[in-house]
Amino acid sequence: MIKRALSRMAAAGAVAALIGFTAASPAMADDEGPLWYGNRGTVTFNDDGDDITVCDKLADGYGVTGYLERLNSSGTGLVWVIKEDDGGDAGCDRSDNGYDMIGNISHGLAICWNGSGSCVRSDWYFDE
Repeated sequence: MIKRALSRMAAAGAVAALIGFTAASPAMADDEGPLWYGNRGTVTFNDDGDDITVCDKLADGYGVTGYLERLNSSGTGLVWVIKEDDGGDAGCDRSDNGYDMIGNISHGLAICWNGSGSCVRSDWYFDE
């Protein structure tokens, strides 16, 4: 009886640990986003093509810049692997640079308003 109860508790603990590990893992990339900078604009990662779409949503005289980022090789800073601007015209702009993010390197999105202020960043994720 005690063995059975301990066995059930161990199994429940293993399941809880697996759920916790899965929840803490970076997300797998499909399309990610859109990531919003308030009402000023968005950036979206497009899994089909491994590129980003940036949309300026506010006619305020400034555009927005979207980035696909990853950590540098030492893990101490960010590297912009894709940068795309949008502003001053109708519609959105989509990057086309041939970057392939497949692998186990975490990436994230960022969007910056070309006026002033800090950028908005997404959670980290990686491609399958």
